Amino acid sequence: MSWFKNLYASSIGKKLVMAITGLIIFGFAVGHMSGNLLIFLGPDVFNGYAAALQGNPPLLWGTRLVLLASFPLHIFSAIQLKRLNAAARPSDYGEWKPQASTRSSRTMIWGGMVLLGFIVYHLLHFTLRVTQPGLEDLTYNLDGAMVHDAHRMVLMGFAPTAMGIFHVVLYVSAMVALCLHIYHGVWSAMQSLGLNHPKYNVLRKQVAAAFAFVLLIGFSAGPLLTIAGVTKAAGEAFTKQSTQQVDSDATVRR
Repeated sequence: MSWFKNLYASSIGKKLVMAITGLIIFGFAVGHMSGNLLIFLGPDVFNGYAAALQGNPPLLWGTRLVLLASFPLHIFSAIQLKRLNAAARPSDYGEWKPQASTRSSRTMIWGGMVLLGFIVYHLLHFTLRVTQPGLEDLTYNLDGAMVHDAHRMVLMGFAPTAMGIFHVVLYVSAMVALCLHIYHGVWSAMQSLGLNHPKYNVLRKQVAAAFAFVLLIGFSAGPLLTIAGVTKAAGEAFTKQSTQQVDSDATVRR
């Protein structure tokens, strides 16, 4: 493992670790967002999805363990890179003006700290269910089996109340921070992994911006549309349509 230690000791090695762990976290974010969007398909679909995850310990804990390894490596590499950059510039500029850096790149560390704090609260809120009274004992009858009512939990978390408004503001603000972080992180990761050419650099930033925008909209849709009452209405409409389709198919078979 000495080769890995030698590689990691360099700025290139730290950038590679940041790129790889960042892509792992990005992949999880895309999957998590996709699952969250199932909330608009009603309680049967969303609670079925949540129950399927809980009923698959290898997938659930495998993902958690990979993330538990990726997050610290990503954070420590970022901090050490910042220290290396500071050491390479022993004296402050008399008058500093950014030349090629973007606002998102100049706030990566602070944005990362904001996201870390949000992730801790999010786990306490919807995973451990300790920050909002009433979320811990919700149940739902899913085809005769009693499962946790994750659909109702989300509706309560983003209800039009003082706490719900706080959660919407918190979650959407965190998603803005995530958007900026993802934008810089994706194109920087591509560069660290060798996808760097003057001919494609503009496209690389456009792809990063597109990914960041999709995540911002996808993650923010749940809180914003839930507090507006759209999520519940959409779920009821989808459930009604599905029920009618099942009844129609049964009639045809008879």
